[in-house]
Amino acid sequence: MSTNHFYERAEVIHEVAEARRSEVCYKLLVELITKRVSNVGEKRVLDIGCGDGSFTVMLRKYSRVLGVDISQKAVDLAREAGLDAYKADISREKLPFDSEYVDVVYMGDVIEHLLDPDFAMREVLRVLRRSGFLVLSTPNLASWLNRLLLLLGMQPRYSEVSTIKQFGRFGSQNFTPVGHLRLFTYRALRQFLTFHHFNIVKAEGVASEGLPRGLSQIDLAISRIPSLASNIIAVVQKKPMRREDYPFLIEKTMA
Repeated sequence: MSTNHFYERAEVIHEVAEARRSEVCYKLLVELITKRVSNVGEKRVLDIGCGDGSFTVMLRKYSRVLGVDISQKAVDLAREAGLDAYKADISREKLPFDSEYVDVVYMGDVIEHLLDPDFAMREVLRVLRRSGFLVLSTPNLASWLNRLLLLLGMQPRYSEVSTIKQFGRFGSQNFTPVGHLRLFTYRALRQFLTFHHFNIVKAEGVASEGLPRGLSQIDLAISRIPSLASNIIAVVQKKPMRREDYPFLIEKTMA
């Protein structure tokens, strides 16, 4: 299955808009826009992996919202929803914005899909204004449940060995693969973000969706601990930097 066709599917385009972790991210984004962003002019939020725009469009009351997605179908739907959206593969294509153009970048369940997350982070750093913020969510490879599953010889949740079908997973085998390539532990995510010139502001653990009721209650309690949570949400801030030390920060990509 080609990458373009894979991400044109409806279950990928609208995968997490109503998920619990998206609700948490929305509150964090509103708080950043209204209380932490110091820009006195037009505030701009960029949603990388915007899907159909149904999530980020809710932020229009607070800021100008922009979107980027690998799927042309998603971009078309996002534009219909009122988002200023563009098609781009963040793993290898530069974002269509000037350097230091946006105040906040949101990556909701995106980084685990990327072939080259380092390229993506350099682009995020470039388009963020000084002291700008990045909010991202991603599954936790080392969640408490994954640790148990590995002990039982099962494939960890969120990991995929095929683009067609799930294999070796706990419970139903009917889950459709969504293209997870890079899974982070909490420790790895913190180190990765620090390496790419971000300061950790806040990290939250969020429970999973769709677990049986008993497991769901346990997951809800344990996921208060980010290192054991099913999903991790990180709020990070661009470190103060000298432009001359990082030439990619001053490249222009928008006319």
